[in-house]
Amino acid sequence: MPDRMGYRAKWGLIVPERNTVCESEMHQAVPHGITINTARVSRETPAAWSNDKEFRDMSQATMNGRPGALARLAAAEVDHYIIGDAGFTISRAQHEALDVAYREQTGRSVSTAALAYLEALEAMEVQRLAVVTPRLPDTGVVSGGLWEACGYAVSGAHGLNRGSAFEIVDTSEDALRAGMTEIAATDADVVLVTCTNLFAMRLADEVERGVGKPILHINSVLLWHALRSNGFDDRLDGCGRLLREH
Repeated sequence: MPDRMGYRAKWGLIVPERNTVCESEMHQAVPHGITINTARVSRETPAAWSNDKEFRDMSQATMNGRPGALARLAAAEVDHYIIGDAGFTISRAQHEALDVAYREQTGRSVSTAALAYLEALEAMEVQRLAVVTPRLPDTGVVSGGLWEACGYAVSGAHGLNRGSAFEIVDTSEDALRAGMTEIAATDADVVLVTCTNLFAMRLADEVERGVGKPILHINSVLLWHALRSNGFDDRLDGCGRLLREH
């Protein structure tokens, strides 16, 4: 049901409880007339990790908490849901199964990170990608094999060595710029920046203009997918080539 602020659409966003970036970037970028309404995902595991298993356990706990957050948003009668965390440690089949489960639970369309990225990569007609992750590359974003299983070659990965959600959000602009610039120098057609808690939407737009390759920050990709899934053709400046041209 529309309202005076969300006269075009009301979207529901769920984010991990320690994520303080995704919601703010969405509010800054979303077109006028569309509102972002947020619920936080509770989990029992700490938002910190020192090895691959701890990260995967934390990621799984976050996914386990998504249905509860979606249920809490139902009272706002939102039109579309955005899953504001990545979960790249699971396979495409598992992502697709979750997507079906969320749509069945909510009765609404849903934007999830992996499937939004795959639609964006198809729209941009690219073949090779590289990844910037706040964690080490062995936490599943690269070694999980999702991209290869979907037919894309991975040229490389740049890990920022962040060990907790708080370290991620405190990542400096200089470190992010250097990481994006370095990995863009590979033979990749496109760079993926894969964490919703990295404050990087506007910075990715700046860097891609310098390196001459698209840089797809996950928050921009989720916003693009939500817009196009709902029939909105808004072209946005300052959020990257994907939202300007596709």
